[in-house]
Amino acid sequence: MTVDDLEGRKQLLNLSGLKRGRILDMGMGDCGCMSFFLARKGFDVIGIDFSSTAVHNSRKEADLRKFKGSFQVRRMNAEQTSFVDESFDAVFSYHSMHDMPKPDKVIREMFRVCRKGGVVAISDLNANGRREYGHEPDEKFLLDVKRQLKKYSKQIRKGKTDINEMFICEKIQGFQRSTKKGRIFRIF
Repeated sequence: MTVDDLEGRKQLLNLSGLKRGRILDMGMGDCGCMSFFLARKGFDVIGIDFSSTAVHNSRKEADLRKFKGSFQVRRMNAEQTSFVDESFDAVFSYHSMHDMPKPDKVIREMFRVCRKGGVVAISDLNANGRREYGHEPDEKFLLDVKRQLKKYSKQIRKGKTDINEMFICEKIQGFQRSTKKGRIFRIF
């Protein structure tokens, strides 16, 4: 089922505060909707997906489009990308986190590849969106996403539409976590 959520894409970009830059779109899916939207707005976008079908379809569709910015697509596991630390000004996940087997690892990777002072933005389906897209209800999922984000960012801005919950975080400098044994280790 395809639902055009242009308003959701516009709102996520607006909430992010981004005007330009290099963006990674994690789990772009078959349509590449968020990647294409950002590239049309002038951003330089790399979209990744683990599905070779999604990569093929997005590459084929991109060849038919014109962008103010640029678009590249790669087949890659969002839990462990091949990008070096701090490669992107922003990292987005749009309507894809619910399909990720281990969202906690994906969120950690999003913060790893985002530059200090950059933006991590996640938009996923709320209860209305899950119904609209034909997914099973999952009241706990978005709470888990927010809990994971709190590990990496002190401040989370939120937004929502009829079908989306949105979380926008700035990657802070020098973020450290302590282990249960009291040891401190640097994440970024």
